[in-house]
Amino acid sequence: MARVRCVIAVRSEEPARRDLALGSAVAFKRTGRSLATLGDMTSHLSIASDHETVAPTYLHTLVTHLAWANRQLFAALGDVDSFESQHGAGLIVRALDHIHVVRQIFQAHLQGVSHGHESTQRAVLPSLGELDREFESLDRWYVDTTASLRPAELARPRDVRFTDGKTVTMTAATMILHVVTHTIHHRGNVDAIMYQCGMPRRRDGIPEFLVSRASAS
Repeated sequence: MARVRCVIAVRSEEPARRDLALGSAVAFKRTGRSLATLGDMTSHLSIASDHETVAPTYLHTLVTHLAWANRQLFAALGDVDSFESQHGAGLIVRALDHIHVVRQIFQAHLQGVSHGHESTQRAVLPSLGELDREFESLDRWYVDTTASLRPAELARPRDVRFTDGKTVTMTAATMILHVVTHTIHHRGNVDAIMYQCGMPRRRDGIPEFLVSRASAS
């Protein structure tokens, strides 16, 4: 596959804000308090029994679509010849790593445990293959958890502390919705970079997701 050169503008006078850029810089938070490591994945979750109503259909659909769309994205990136050497590859990996760290942070909040992250970007970036496996595993967790939480647990408010030390009150449903919208936002950054660099992309909207599900049934 022929390599397509792309140019991604970064504001050179702000090196600390170069984490993700496409025309203008998008900065990730890098400061915050040190917290304990992530604990057991299910010990703090209240799981619904068979006779109870579980998560609203729309919320579970959003999370399931998110997992499917992430598979589409990584499949498209896997089709890129010599991805690591492509212009824009570094920015894509940074964006995906940021997405994953934020999802880990909110996974810990949903479990009621500390997450251990001091910023929303890891100091040592993983490879695309490692991110692919991490995304797939965490996607399964969010799909399963959203499907099994009791309505009362989804609606229960709890304090959430961000890596910058600020605290906000959120319900489990709101946290899951934030994970969905945050992931979609930054996946859009990735898609824009891919478009600018001439990388192959795949349609990943809800209509395509529903068609895919109907075809598989």
